[in-house]
Amino acid sequence: MSEPSPEVIAAFETALPEDDRVEQKKMFGSPCAFVHRQMFFGTFEASIVARVGPERVLALAEQPGMQVFTLAPDKQWDDYVQMDPTTDPAMVAELATEALAWAAALPKKVKRPKKKLRRRRQKASPTG
Repeated sequence: MSEPSPEVIAAFETALPEDDRVEQKKMFGSPCAFVHRQMFFGTFEASIVARVGPERVLALAEQPGMQVFTLAPDKQWDDYVQMDPTTDPAMVAELATEALAWAAALPKKVKRPKKKLRRRRQKASPTG
């Protein structure tokens, strides 16, 4: 996977809603935004993605430069719309705000406990 260009990152940062609930971190090595541990907005390679729900995604996917977010040929994320960097900045900002509201209404993700590493018992060596 290639990293997003400085232009894509700038478009992401410009559109990101100013809200105390928003937490920024990286996912797949790319800048993303989360609310209640739910990703709602981010960058992926040369595109920007927003989580607006499957019905809204289908409607938006009919517009030029937008499609259902596809991480890999067999990995479609139906809740996310993927926009190319030429999308109108006002539309990107509007979708970022919509995505924040949509994801904030989802149940808060619970942090999974870390798995304990199990050490294999070594068999006692025969002495003889």
